[in-house]
Amino acid sequence: MYRAALLALLLSTAAPALAADPAACAAPADLGATPYAAWTAADGDAAAIAIGTPVTLPLGDGAASRPLTIATAGRYGLAAGSKVWIDLVAGGATQTSVEHGHGPACSGIRKVVWFDLKPGTYELALSKGEAASVRVLVVRAP
Repeated sequence: MYRAALLALLLSTAAPALAADPAACAAPADLGATPYAAWTAADGDAAAIAIGTPVTLPLGDGAASRPLTIATAGRYGLAAGSKVWIDLVAGGATQTSVEHGHGPACSGIRKVVWFDLKPGTYELALSKGEAASVRVLVVRAP
């Protein structure tokens, strides 16, 4: 009985991750009042990541990296549309994330990793991707 209850709990907590897949939704999420409003906009320049501008990055052997400049200290979320590991590196040190989660249900945002950042230049390092490319968006917490 205990195992069945534990399995039911695990399956119910996995459901939000599945709901983030727009293919499983009757309609896409309305992101207008969220920090992710730009997710549906056209891609920006893939050479550098700009806050609030989505970009699709090609992955070579499941990896990609791009510079990210932060002008104002705050909490920033790095959203990805497919399975990928997200790291930020500054001065050779990997930054510690403060929160992980999924994007809004039916949005197409699979994962969001949050960091408390100071002004400076960081390297967005993506790895362990399973697709040929990944759509990313950096947002500032409201």
